[in-house]
Amino acid sequence: MDELNVLFVDDEIFTLHALKRLLKKETYGKYFAESGAEALKIIEATPIHIVVSDMKMPEMDGLTLLRIIKEKFPDIIRIVLSANTQTAQLLPCINTGEIFRFITKPLEKEKLKTAIHDAIELFLVRQDKVDLVRSLQQKNDELQESLTRQKEVEYKLQLLCMVDDLTGLYNRRQLITALQQAFFESKRYDTSLSCMMVDLDHFKIVNDTYGHDFGDAVLKEFSKRLKNVLRTADISFRYGGEEFFALLPQTELDEAEIVGQRILESCRSTPFASGDISHDVTVSIGAASYKSCLPHSPEELIKAADEMLYQAKNLGRDRVVKFI
Repeated sequence: MDELNVLFVDDEIFTLHALKRLLKKETYGKYFAESGAEALKIIEATPIHIVVSDMKMPEMDGLTLLRIIKEKFPDIIRIVLSANTQTAQLLPCINTGEIFRFITKPLEKEKLKTAIHDAIELFLVRQDKVDLVRSLQQKNDELQESLTRQKEVEYKLQLLCMVDDLTGLYNRRQLITALQQAFFESKRYDTSLSCMMVDLDHFKIVNDTYGHDFGDAVLKEFSKRLKNVLRTADISFRYGGEEFFALLPQTELDEAEIVGQRILESCRSTPFASGDISHDVTVSIGAASYKSCLPHSPEELIKAADEMLYQAKNLGRDRVVKFI
């Protein structure tokens, strides 16, 4: 840290001169004031670390000055110069922390130097503690920041494992997890569960004709339309390529068919567009439910929906076929 500064306050000029002479060789910074008011101005303008003040001064005595300093500048260490007769008055001030120590007059060089050196040592110890706390706080902040970044990375990695990069829908891996949970809940509690396999019709032609960038734009836009049609409890997935999957908990097959018709209409009503390119794209949908096909496993339910999708394709596409 910068040089330590000690401020001496005494209304008697000869005492200040004596202090300057006695402490001439001391390496700390030395400042002098002839009154409490002047001392406070110096403290306001200069980093003062220790104040040594005379006890008896006009207008503002030493204890009053040091009490003000304690309130406004609590880190400054406070010492009083006093007559022997004032000792009893000063002892309670030490006990309450208002002053660090008192030095009796007439001044003795070694006692004065020792008191100031002790005060300097105390200040440095306190400063070391402050620096240590700050250092620990900084390290703690850095650790918290590092942990936050780590959590963000872990969250992003988790999303990468769950979400399809292109469409933002859940991926096939997450479908298996979600379907297993919904399947066994439906089986255990005998509740409705439906699903739909959705495939974009003639998508290879779209890619071959307009390029894969437009094909990707179609996939993104269809994903948005799919999510908009599905209800809050329904979950949409990208199954792979141009195939999508919708999981509809607490839903009967006839209800799933209605949702499927809405998906068809969302594609029929508005062409898919990107830049200067616009193209009509329809979809085919296969729907199945737990109660309609009584599958023994989640995989069998997917297979049933996939078979219905195959039928929809064979029947001319742009339609919903359900397992009955």
